[in-house]
Amino acid sequence: MKTKKESTETPQILVRLQQFMDHEKLTAYQVNKDSGLCKGLLINAFTNQRGLTTSTLEAILNAYPQLNANWLIVGRGEMLNAEPDAAVPPSVTEKHIQDLDALQKQCVEMIKSIQQMKLKTQEDADARLLDNLLKG
Repeated sequence: MKTKKESTETPQILVRLQQFMDHEKLTAYQVNKDSGLCKGLLINAFTNQRGLTTSTLEAILNAYPQLNANWLIVGRGEMLNAEPDAAVPPSVTEKHIQDLDALQKQCVEMIKSIQQMKLKTQEDADARLLDNLLKG
């Protein structure tokens, strides 16, 4: 039975990503956080010398618009875009905080509504039971 040959060579995409991280003085933890990736995703990729999925690459490239996608993926061109779309965005922008606050308020209101509906349902059930006991 043939087995797939294990490669001990680090995928070039990880080598280039590490170069970018070194250039920007970023840790794997910070890139995960800025990109909205799972906490240990990049550490695991570097440790196990595995490539990255397209969704992971997309998240990283969205978080760091100055990073040249062509350079990262295939090694062509310069590491940084000539004119980045914007400066490196903070991990959580003020807009995101406002959106999260609004969602949290909505969730609190929904929970209150659900609790009120449960209470009303229980009260109705108790009233029906009391009526049945008094009638019967």
